[in-house]
Amino acid sequence: MIRFSVARLEKEPIELVGEEPAEFLEIEPSELLTVSAPVHYDLVVKAVSGGALVEGEIGTELTGVCGRCLTPVTREIANDRICLFLELGDADEIDISEELRSELLLELPMTLLCSEECRGLCPECGCNRNTTRCNCKGTSAGPSCWDALDNLKL
Repeated sequence: MIRFSVARLEKEPIELVGEEPAEFLEIEPSELLTVSAPVHYDLVVKAVSGGALVEGEIGTELTGVCGRCLTPVTREIANDRICLFLELGDADEIDISEELRSELLLELPMTLLCSEECRGLCPECGCNRNTTRCNCKGTSAGPSCWDALDNLKL
């Protein structure tokens, strides 16, 4: 849990630096995507009029397979522009774990890729086009599932 004392905040800014286990993100590990490192954070909490301002960064490492070529991938994700305003209310301590979790989840890629230039697998022979030059002509011998769209009249 990532939390801070309201009483201490009223006296001085609070620096929060540390790690949470990978389970902090609540992502079920799978072959496609696993959080493979602890979630690290470096934050400063300042008292502002009517509440607290949290600024800093949070990040971790993901492991999985590329969504185009199926090769193993390890990527760092981070949000280095955290900026949260919190109302303090009557609490003695404020837990900001859920807010920070949400900020990092927004950085998850739709599809994990080995690189933006990944050429993926050949749809005909299945070779990895990043490492092998395939001899397929680019069109299959049989009908394509998209052929019906060619005859569509709008």
